[in-house]
Amino acid sequence: MSKQEIDSDGFRIVSSKRSAKYKQTKVPYKASQFIKEENEINVEKSYQRALSAVKDLEGSQYYSDVFKAVSTILNERNVSEIVCFGLGHIGECNISRYQLAFLLCLKKSFKPLKVLVHDPIFYLGECELLRRLGLTVIVENNEGSYVISKENITLVYLPHCPKQLTNNFLWSNWDIRLENCILLCNSFTSLVENHPSRILQAIVPYIYQLSNYVNEVTLDNNFQYKDIFNDTTIHYIKKDTLSKVDCNFWKKSDKPKYEDMEEFITAQMVEKLNI
Repeated sequence: MSKQEIDSDGFRIVSSKRSAKYKQTKVPYKASQFIKEENEINVEKSYQRALSAVKDLEGSQYYSDVFKAVSTILNERNVSEIVCFGLGHIGECNISRYQLAFLLCLKKSFKPLKVLVHDPIFYLGECELLRRLGLTVIVENNEGSYVISKENITLVYLPHCPKQLTNNFLWSNWDIRLENCILLCNSFTSLVENHPSRILQAIVPYIYQLSNYVNEVTLDNNFQYKDIFNDTTIHYIKKDTLSKVDCNFWKKSDKPKYEDMEEFITAQMVEKLNI
């Protein structure tokens, strides 16, 4: 076995998971600011391609498995909103296009009141495309710090997103409301099993702490394109599980800060979007 590269915070670098989706959006190492590129896309062509991808996906065994798993977890409860971070360039990248199609399938199946999306690298044409598809674009780069409802169910989709983004989302909802969240993202179990606990506690402490209380539904990666949903897992917490934790569990510090992270685009790295 060849020696694996280790990044600055001690994580193994796995090139296969990042795919072409991130090659054009990688942030310069130790960059203080990231200037968002703006390319024109053919919105009509991208719209038709997105609908075609939806047709491919909604008839697949993979999506059927997802639908059954999420429906079982919901147990006849309704989804009030779906929130998605990190789709990437949906007008250019095939992986991003199918991840968008997945989001649209979730919207069609569970009929939430709203579907919110954000990625700091979206082009203006991609924002137009998303709105045409009935989605709401979050303009501000809040770095994943979106607060969900205390009463209603939220589906959160983070397709191959940086662990820091997931950690920020958990931080912003660090209380009992996390029982109302169904999270579709890279596996917590894989992260915990493959990295030293001291590193996880230092870099992504909220993922690490919650991993002991999360139930995971592992999905068979049987979609025709294997690099789109690999390592995507459904995470949920059974009701009343978190009511039993010690009160000290919910103590949290200020919003996490990350240094020397190539994969995570912070608000300071991106010029404010005028969408």
